[in-house]
Amino acid sequence: MIAQVAVDASTHRILNYLVPASLQGKAEAGFRVRVPLRSRLVLGTIIEISSEAEHFEGLRPIHEIIGSTPMIRPTLLALAQWVAEYYCAPLETILRCMLPSSLRGAEMTSRERRFLMLARSIEGEEIAHLQKVAPRQAQLLTTLLKAKKGKVAFQEVGLRGISELARGLERRGLVSIVKERVHRDPFAGEVFLPNDAPPLSGDQQRVLEVIIGSIRAPDRSPPLLLHGVTGSGKTEIYLGAICETLRLGRTAMVLVPEISLTPQTVERFKSRFASIQEEVIVIHSHLSEGERFDAWHKIHSGGARIVIGARSAIFVPLENLGLIVVDEEHENSYKQEEAPRYHARDLAVLRGSKEKCAVLLGSATPSLESYFNARKGKYRLLELRTRADDRSMPIIRILDLRRLKHHGGGNIILSPSLCVAIQERLARQEQVILFLNRRGFSTALVCAVCGHVCQCPDCSLSLTYHRVNARLVCHLCGHTAKIPERCPGCKDPTIRYSGIGTQKIEEISRQLFPNARIARMDADSMTRKNAHREVLGLFKSGQIDLLIGTQMIAKGLHFPNVTLVGVINADLGLHLPDFRAGERTFQLLTQVAGRAGRGEMQGEVFVQTFTPFSPAIQFARHHDYEGFFEQEIQFRECFGHPPFSRLMLLTIRAAHRERAEFSAQTLARKLKKVLPTSVIFGQPAPAPLEKVKGQFRFHLSLRVKSISKLVRLIRPVLEKMSFPEGVRLAIDVDPYQLL
Repeated sequence: MIAQVAVDASTHRILNYLVPASLQGKAEAGFRVRVPLRSRLVLGTIIEISSEAEHFEGLRPIHEIIGSTPMIRPTLLALAQWVAEYYCAPLETILRCMLPSSLRGAEMTSRERRFLMLARSIEGEEIAHLQKVAPRQAQLLTTLLKAKKGKVAFQEVGLRGISELARGLERRGLVSIVKERVHRDPFAGEVFLPNDAPPLSGDQQRVLEVIIGSIRAPDRSPPLLLHGVTGSGKTEIYLGAICETLRLGRTAMVLVPEISLTPQTVERFKSRFASIQEEVIVIHSHLSEGERFDAWHKIHSGGARIVIGARSAIFVPLENLGLIVVDEEHENSYKQEEAPRYHARDLAVLRGSKEKCAVLLGSATPSLESYFNARKGKYRLLELRTRADDRSMPIIRILDLRRLKHHGGGNIILSPSLCVAIQERLARQEQVILFLNRRGFSTALVCAVCGHVCQCPDCSLSLTYHRVNARLVCHLCGHTAKIPERCPGCKDPTIRYSGIGTQKIEEISRQLFPNARIARMDADSMTRKNAHREVLGLFKSGQIDLLIGTQMIAKGLHFPNVTLVGVINADLGLHLPDFRAGERTFQLLTQVAGRAGRGEMQGEVFVQTFTPFSPAIQFARHHDYEGFFEQEIQFRECFGHPPFSRLMLLTIRAAHRERAEFSAQTLARKLKKVLPTSVIFGQPAPAPLEKVKGQFRFHLSLRVKSISKLVRLIRPVLEKMSFPEGVRLAIDVDPYQLL
C-alpha cells in the first residue's frame, strides 16, 4: 500500500511512502504521521491510501502513525484539496490552518487534574482513630467529607504534601485518587443567566420559517442571504434557526468577523442555550494555546453542538453540521491576507454544499458579490426592512468640514455641532460613540520648513506618532523610532504633528468633557487578553459614557443606551486606489450609524466629511442600500470589475526594486504567451504601497470569467519559472486588498 503524504515541511509537493506491514489497516487518510525526509523525520498528513503506483522501488516506509483516530476528517480533507487548487496554495498550508499549532507536533494530550473521592462511607470512630495516629490525613479526610459530592481537586485543598497524604488514605482504603481531563474554558467562572426568546415580529417569523425549511431540506435550498437593516433582529433569527438545528439533532457553526464582536455574541448564545452552555465552544486568535487545544479537542471528540469563531473556525472538525451562519458576511476580515488566502464566507458556502447543511449569510450591508448572486438566483434573498419593535432608524446629519474651515474653524477635529450634541447626551446620561478608523495620536511628523515627513525605512508609509509611548510607529511592519528633536532634513526645531488618530481624539475629548468617563478601543489599547470583553462589559453596564474607537466598534454591537454616534472623518478610505473603496465607505458608515438608537430613544449620527456629496456618503445618509447597489453595480459592469469578472493578483516582491521589476516583467511576458485574449491582462506596476517590510512590491492583475481555467493555464508556467534569489511570488485569488 502507498500513502500519499503532505509533509509539514514546505516542499509544495505530495510525497509517496510505503505503508509497512505493521501499519496495514491502521493507516487512513487524515491521520498524522511521522515520515523520513532526507536525513530527518518530519510530520505530515496522509492524503490518500492506494495500491497503485508506477514505482514501488526506493519508496521509504512511514515511520509512525500518531494517534488512534484521524485528525482531519474526509470532508475537511476534500475541502483542503479544493482550497489548495482554487487559491493556488500549497496543500500543507491549508492543513496547518485546520490544526492548532499545539496539535501538529504529537498525539493529542489534554491537561488532567487529580481528584480525591471517598471510596466508601466513613464512620465517626474511624475519623477519631485517624486523628490520633495520622492527624494530617484526618484533616484531609475531613475536608473531603465537607466537599460537594464527596470529591475535591488536589490543588483546591491547600495542604502541604497533599500527594503523600492522599496516597496514605488510599492505602487505608478510605479514598480513591482519580484523574479527569480538564477543559480550559476562557469563560470559566462567568455566569450566563438563562433567557427566553422574545416574540418575533411578523417579518422575523416569515424569514425564520424560510430558514427552517432550508435546515430541514438543505438539498432543495440554495444558500440564504439575509439582508436586514441594523437593529432589525438578525441575531434573534440566528438563535431561532440554531434552536431548530439542535432540535433536529444536528450542530451549528457561527462565524463572526471581529474578535470584538465575540464576547457579546457568546453571551447571547450561552444565555439562550444555558442548559448546554458547556457545548457552546468559542474559537478565536486571542485564546491561549491550551484553550485552543482543548476547544479543538472537544469539537473533534463530539463534545460541541455550537461553535462560534472568526474566519479560521470554518475549518473546525464539527460533525453532523445542520447550519452555518456567517454574520456580517460583507466584512473584509473574512479574507485571509497571508497564504492560504482563502475567503471564509465562500468556504462556508462550499462546506455547506459538501456537508449537506443550510448556509445563512447575514448583513445590513451585503457585499455586492453576494447581493448580485441573490439577484441572479444563486442565493435566496430574505429581507428585514424595519428595525425590531418598529424603532426608527437614526437621523444622519452630514457636517461639511470645508465650510467649517472656510468660516475660520481652522483644522476642525470635533465640530461645534458635534460637541454640543455630545454634551447634551452626557447631561441626559446617555452614551456616545466616536468613530475614527485610524489609531495613534497623529498620522505623520512633518517639517513646516522643508516639508520632510518621517517615514518608515522599510515601508512606503509615514510613521504614526503614538503619544502613550512617545514613539513613532509603522502600522505595517511595526518599526519604532524615537521622536526627533529637530527635522532630520533641514535641522529646523519646528517639526510638528499632522493628522489625527484615536489617541488624539481621546485627549481632546478628555479636555472638552472632563467629567465624562471615557475609554478607547483600538489595536493599541486592546493588547491584553480579554481587554475587549472588559471594555465592552463596562460600556454595557453604563460605567463608560464615551467610547472612542476604530472599526472594531463599528458593527454588530448592541447597546440600547447609545443615542449619538460621531464619525470624525468619513473620507479616510474613500479615495484609495481600490474599486471597492466606495463600497467599503458605504458599509462602514451604515454599520457605525447603526449603533445609535437601538433602544427606546431616537438615535442621531453626525458624519464629518470633506466630500459630502459622495454617493457612498449620501446613500448611507438615507439608509438606501438598494440605491447604492444599483449605481455601484453599473460602475462595476462598465469597467468589468467583480462580480462581472474574477480577479487574480500576482505580487512579486524583493529587497531590490530592480530585481522585483525585472521579475514581474519576465513573468508577464511568459504568461502572455499562454493566455488567451479573453484574459484582461494588467501591465506590471508598482503596488500602491510599493515597499512593505523592506520588500519592493510589483503587481500583475488578471481578470477572467473562470478562475479554475486560468489556474490550469498559468500553473505550468509558474512551476517551470525560476525566480532570482530573494524574489518571491504571492498569488491572491479574489483579492480584497489591492494596496
